[in-house]
Amino acid sequence: MKQGIVRLLLLLAALPVHAATLAADDYALWLAPVDGGAPIAEHRADAAMSPASTMKLLTSWVALQTLGPNYRWQTRFVSDAPIKNGVLKGDLVWVGGGEPRFRADDLVAMLRELRRRGVREIAGNLVLDGSVFSRVSSADDFDGDAECVFAIPPDPHLTNLKVAWLQFFNDGAGVRAALEPALPGVVLDSRLSDGGDGECGDVRSRVAVRHDDSRVEVSGKLPRACDGAQTFLNLLSPADFAGQSFAALWRELGGAGPRRVVAGTAPAGARVLASHESEPLSTVLADVNKYSNNTMARTVYLTLGRGPGDTPANAERAVRQRLAEAGVSDEALVLENGSGLSRHERFSARLLGEVLRNGARGPWYPELAASLPIAGEDGTLKKRLKDWGPRLRLKTGTLADVRALAGYYQALDGRRYALVAFVNGTSVAETNGAIDELIGDALARLPR
Repeated sequence: MKQGIVRLLLLLAALPVHAATLAADDYALWLAPVDGGAPIAEHRADAAMSPASTMKLLTSWVALQTLGPNYRWQTRFVSDAPIKNGVLKGDLVWVGGGEPRFRADDLVAMLRELRRRGVREIAGNLVLDGSVFSRVSSADDFDGDAECVFAIPPDPHLTNLKVAWLQFFNDGAGVRAALEPALPGVVLDSRLSDGGDGECGDVRSRVAVRHDDSRVEVSGKLPRACDGAQTFLNLLSPADFAGQSFAALWRELGGAGPRRVVAGTAPAGARVLASHESEPLSTVLADVNKYSNNTMARTVYLTLGRGPGDTPANAERAVRQRLAEAGVSDEALVLENGSGLSRHERFSARLLGEVLRNGARGPWYPELAASLPIAGEDGTLKKRLKDWGPRLRLKTGTLADVRALAGYYQALDGRRYALVAFVNGTSVAETNGAIDELIGDALARLPR
């Protein structure tokens, strides 16, 4: 019996790999029960490798441990100016809270609160106070992806993820397009014509859209079936987008002013005129991990570094401190922005595996596990590893020459396992097939 167990462990320690696509030096694997004990299987588990977006698991674990699942971000409008006859006789300061997903609807709600206070005109400036972060951590070597939504950097005033919606109409009243919000500094030049009958499909295949930070041009023949279709555009800097969104939505509510948008800080003693409280951290992490939102993950990471001093340096210190408290070595850890959108970030499969084990034994395991994609059901795993179903929850990671998976599996006997797999290097396939097979090979040796 004992010899049989030994043989099984040796077999597990040398899991077969899809040899046609993976080189032995290009992957790492770590699999262990969360209730402790030696790993069941490991291969190059101490090698420092790019984790891609599985880095978000480390950031999520530290955030839950440090901030708690009910942590909420605060956004405020403040002023020290009096309100007379509906006019705010001075500046309105927008104190950015660094909320990971501050929506246009949240901004509208704050503006409505301002109107309920009796303000109809802002005589001074709109001052953007972004002092919540001393600076934003980098994501070097992604300049070619600057126009992509996944590469949008965090910002204390990031509104609607800096995305404007372009909506198309062909309803008998003329073929046209409209920008939402109607950013006052951006000219929309619509040169659309009637495309007649036929299916719409992806509206971007029917029309041409060109834009810079001051102009959006739309041309082409728009089928009637595209009436109401929309697409999104990444426009402006975060500060310009926030300021122009404020101006557009404030005018829609009948408001006048401000004179201009400037950077600054809130005066001491300024009173709060409107405020917004974000969704709790646990809800935010579901967006971060299920849909691998880089901008939101980077913002959560920066939140770990709030306070005096250098924000990214403080955030890194918070991560390393939590690892030390958990008894997890940080020797292999290289941090840049906490999201995995990085050419520099590294850690080992063992480090992340031990973090997952610690998280599974802690009070916030339900929140951490609930944030992960469910195999074959949702998020970035909706079309992957379907045979394993809801017992398998994994965070995915994808970069050029990098594939990663990490999370939890619960066997039929109720025992839970932590699982980490990284593939880095030239043998990475264009698809996810090789790493999915690697995961399947590991799980096939556990009770179903």
